[in-house]
Amino acid sequence: MQEAEALGETVERNGVTFVTATVSHDRGTAQVVRLENRLDGPVWPPRVGDQTAPAWTDGTWEARVGPDQALGVGYATPAPPLEDGAPLSVVSVTRAGGTDGADPEAVLASLDDWSPPSDALDR
Repeated sequence: MQEAEALGETVERNGVTFVTATVSHDRGTAQVVRLENRLDGPVWPPRVGDQTAPAWTDGTWEARVGPDQALGVGYATPAPPLEDGAPLSVVSVTRAGGTDGADPEAVLASLDDWSPPSDALDR
């Protein structure tokens, strides 16, 4: 069984390697996927204003990937591309826990009302 897959490509321009990848998995529940750069150099993750993009910490990418979902990942590095092999690797895949910060009472309130079918009550 495939745990997770990161299909990556590289493009080198003016001494900078740009890495793009698509991350997915084949499990029926959300997973937290962690990726690591395989190129021999520092990672220059994307930035939002003056802050590093939230999924990036110390040169690794980690995010929640839902079932049947694919997420895009991109970064740059001064390292040259690899001759063969993917520019990044899947370090870990773990089941995502919790309710993504939602209040448990709000989650319960969002569920449909349920009652047994009327023919079950006639017995």
